[in-house]
Amino acid sequence: MFHDTDQEAMRQTLIIFLLLLAIVGAGSITAHHEFGGRLPEQAQAPASSQRTGKGTGLIQQIDREKGTVTIKHGPLRELNMPGMTMSFPVKDKAMLSFLQPLQKVEFELTDDGRNYVITTIK
Repeated sequence: MFHDTDQEAMRQTLIIFLLLLAIVGAGSITAHHEFGGRLPEQAQAPASSQRTGKGTGLIQQIDREKGTVTIKHGPLRELNMPGMTMSFPVKDKAMLSFLQPLQKVEFELTDDGRNYVITTIK
C-alpha cells in the first residue's frame, strides 16, 4: 500500500501535469488568435502551395502609404472566402495610383498560407 507521503507526492505530480497541460492548451489558443486564425509561420505550408482567387468588389478605402486597399467583395470560391469587407495589401503600391473609393474593381488575390495579397486589380 501507499503511504500518505507517496499519495501526496502523486497528487502534487498530477496537479503539476494538469497545470502544464492547461498552459500549453491556452498558449495554442492564444497563438491561433494572435495570428488572425492562421497557424504560426513555422507550421505553414510551403509557399509552393499558393492559392489564387478572382473576385469583384467595391473599393471602400485606399491607404497608399501602407499599400493597402479595403474592398467590399463577393465570395471568393477558390479561396473558400465568403463575401465581406476586408483590407488587403497589394503586391505593388503603384497599383493603387489610379484607384478611387467607391470604384468597382476586378481583382486577383493570392493566399500563400500566411497572407492574402492582391496581385492584380483593375
